[in-house]
Amino acid sequence: MKNKLWIGIAVAIVIIIMISISVYQQVFAKGPAVKTTELKQEEISSQLMVPGTVKLKEEQVIYPVPEKGEIKELLIKEGQKVKKGAVLARLENPQLELEWEQNKIAIESAYLKINRVEEQLKQLKDKEKTATKQVGKEEAKKQIKPESEQLESEKKLAELDLKQAMIQKDLLEKRQNDLVLRSTLDGVVLTAKKPAAATGQAGAAEPMIHIGKLEGMTATGLLSEYDTLKVKKGQKAVVRSDAVPGQKWQGEITNIAILPQQQEQANVQNGSQAVQYPVTVKISGDIQALKPGFQVIMEIETDIKSAQVLPVDAVHDEGDQPFVFLVKDGKAKKQKIKTGVASGNKIEILKGVHKTDRVIVDSSEKVKDGMEVTAK
Repeated sequence: MKNKLWIGIAVAIVIIIMISISVYQQVFAKGPAVKTTELKQEEISSQLMVPGTVKLKEEQVIYPVPEKGEIKELLIKEGQKVKKGAVLARLENPQLELEWEQNKIAIESAYLKINRVEEQLKQLKDKEKTATKQVGKEEAKKQIKPESEQLESEKKLAELDLKQAMIQKDLLEKRQNDLVLRSTLDGVVLTAKKPAAATGQAGAAEPMIHIGKLEGMTATGLLSEYDTLKVKKGQKAVVRSDAVPGQKWQGEITNIAILPQQQEQANVQNGSQAVQYPVTVKISGDIQALKPGFQVIMEIETDIKSAQVLPVDAVHDEGDQPFVFLVKDGKAKKQKIKTGVASGNKIEILKGVHKTDRVIVDSSEKVKDGMEVTAK
């Protein structure tokens, strides 16, 4: 009885082994399963990669200018929103106050001179009337003429002094108004601090007040002569920053400079200087993560066309010759190809693949030429 039991068990094991071998031959002997795709006719655009810098569309930067005045009162703080015309700070200038007092004295003195001369001229007129009765009109005019001419001259000089003092007053009023710093735009205060040490040179000092409009920030970069022929106002762009990985922002070309920006770097081969043209991209969407000064890459769409494309994962490189793996008669066949424009996760196929071909893509196995595979 035991012999029959052991014989049955042995037979069962043999059957299981044979079934396993059969399944292996049907499934694995044909090679690993691979995902395949085929050529698709889709729109594709070539892209131009341009390094750029994020900038504010509108900003106001105020540097310390000691001769203009020192900060007396700073009325804002960083992060504060301000309206156009709002008072940001007040300055004080002791020298200006002294000049104000001197100007007031000059004006008052000029008026006193004019009034005194006019009073003397009035007295002279009365004297002329009295003399007319005694010696006649002609003789009376002759007698007072030297004194009259002297007084008229003094009056003109006093009037010139007054005019000069009033001009000085206008200039002082303008300087006085400059002591009140106002915002020139609606924006956010990015910097607000009293200068540690005034230098008198705006370019050498740090700004004490910086206001910017965060909405509608832009990215600016430089285009070569050749690239300016491919880029036009209104073209779309994608903006990316290494400082904010995984995020991207949509953009649009708003300006391409007509005049070039001369570069200092000389071309080693022919000794000519590189000529580049500034380009501006307006950034849209949620741009809170971006900050002025961030370095970005602007992916500018140029030519848009309909083309036969494959996923970039299907294309491999071998030196300068790209290739794909096709599924032919259950085996992977290495096929050299010619590619065109690459955009995103798509690449244009110009030669080497037909519409009916099954192309291996995103395989988890390392595919080799001639390897048996099973197409999904």
